[in-house]
Amino acid sequence: MSKYLYGASVQGIQEFIFATNELKSIIGASEIIKNISESIKQDYEKHIIVNAAGNIKLIFNENEKEVVEQLVLSFVKERKQEAFGITMSQAVVAFEEGGLKKAFETLEGSLSIQRNKGDISLDTSINILELAQKTAKPLVENNLDMSTLLKEKASPSKGNIPKNKKNKTAIIHADGNGLGAMIASMTKDLTNDEEIIKVYKSFSENLEMATTEAFKNAKKSMQEKDIRDVILGGDDMTVICNANDALEFTNAFLYEFETQTKKLMGGAGLTACAGIAYCNHKYPFHYAEKLAESLCNYAKKYSKEINKNLAPSSLMFHNIQSSNFSDYTDYIVKELTLNRDDDKVGLNYGPYFVKEQNGYATVTSFKNLTKALEIKGSPVGRFREWLTMLGQDATEAKERLLRINDMMELREAIYHKKPLENALRKLHDKLSIKNLIVQREKEKYTPIGDVISHLSVVEYAVSKSEEEEK
Repeated sequence: MSKYLYGASVQGIQEFIFATNELKSIIGASEIIKNISESIKQDYEKHIIVNAAGNIKLIFNENEKEVVEQLVLSFVKERKQEAFGITMSQAVVAFEEGGLKKAFETLEGSLSIQRNKGDISLDTSINILELAQKTAKPLVENNLDMSTLLKEKASPSKGNIPKNKKNKTAIIHADGNGLGAMIASMTKDLTNDEEIIKVYKSFSENLEMATTEAFKNAKKSMQEKDIRDVILGGDDMTVICNANDALEFTNAFLYEFETQTKKLMGGAGLTACAGIAYCNHKYPFHYAEKLAESLCNYAKKYSKEINKNLAPSSLMFHNIQSSNFSDYTDYIVKELTLNRDDDKVGLNYGPYFVKEQNGYATVTSFKNLTKALEIKGSPVGRFREWLTMLGQDATEAKERLLRINDMMELREAIYHKKPLENALRKLHDKLSIKNLIVQREKEKYTPIGDVISHLSVVEYAVSKSEEEEK
């Protein structure tokens, strides 16, 4: 008896949501994506295998062929009419009893082919049409194009972009580790289609619940600060928040994600990695989101090198200071590597891990170091000078660091030398006030670049001594 496996996926969710910097439109676009999943749940609940974050998989019996045909004809068309500018792919695979595993592989291949085909946007403009000033799309009403109008109508609230007094906002993207491997392991010895469906459905539902609970608990730990979830489904999370709260919230979410997946799925649970892109609140958010995703992938790379089977949770962050967008690896070459005559020193000290890993720092130890430099009378201004010299003259930088240390010896009561020294040691056992560079995997790194970058985006009490040093 033949069955049918239907799949649909929303492409470019981030581009669709972050096409504007208007919070109302961003939240509205997020609601539209959520409504796609809700419409599937409402109309095809008994057929659902996977339904999260724009990834949909349904299964139908042989006598439901006409239902499948109608779904193919109407579902994507109606969703695109409800959300101008969205791009979706869909495919159907017929399979016989016992062939579900192969059908999944075939479906993914078919969806991949569909994604690479051209898509005609419903709001394509021609020269005779009046265009919206902000988007250059055909004008509809209230100086808005149809896509923006639909997003604003879908938005439950207005509000402003979360930012601190330095006008800094954070875009955070988090993604689970090793989902494919876990599902493959869970279904490896299964041959019965009903058992495979049961595993998929249970896994999908528990993962959705774990991600949602992890977000709620992490936000609760922040005393319900203004943290806006934009994408929250499956193992994906994208949020906008005040730059002051980003590091602490992300660390809490990664910890909670491990806790909740272990609780709901058993075993060791799942881990996740995250990227934090700090930017001015007027910087194009679709670029910031791409950077956050790139940072997340960078963290994943190092986490998988530590443990391929269960990559530890980690995060990376970067403060965007130029108007040009680059992949994070490009930033490393252009902005985060000091090229000296004899060697190179990297300013990308991370990734930072939720739990201790040999040779790497934890988020907590990094936060403790920044706290030690936030207190009154800290030498953060002089460390900035040292960092500048480091990229110009290694000998002069070494001498400057010795002078900083001598000054701290004389003014220990003001500079709080011991707490700073302890914080450096906890970050890495070879770090100290006299030595701010360590070697890791044949490369040299200093954490001071990350420290200065972090302190430049968050609010903290600038001491009188630091102001005088400036």
